[in-house]
Amino acid sequence: MFKALFNIIIDLLATLIQIVMFPINSIITGALPDLSSRILDTTNMLTDVFSNMYWALDLIPDFLTGVLIFVITCEISKHTIYIGTHVIIKVWNLFQKLKFW
Repeated sequence: MFKALFNIIIDLLATLIQIVMFPINSIITGALPDLSSRILDTTNMLTDVFSNMYWALDLIPDFLTGVLIFVITCEISKHTIYIGTHVIIKVWNLFQKLKFW
């Protein structure tokens, strides 16, 4: 009996929160751009750039090309990890300031 009453109260509370947050959710959804089109545009741009520069890469020896790709991959990974950790720390600090729990 108590469990059923508790479930009804939780469901009503969840519904109330969804109704209150619906306008905010609509504003955020409308304000943010569609990322799939941006990713597709970026991928097409990179494909065009590298397909047009293929002749220049053909002049560089294969070993040096492999080394350059490895160095560039390490740099991209390093920056991605650096930015990702800082973003995670900022989000965690924001959650602590909001004090959800």
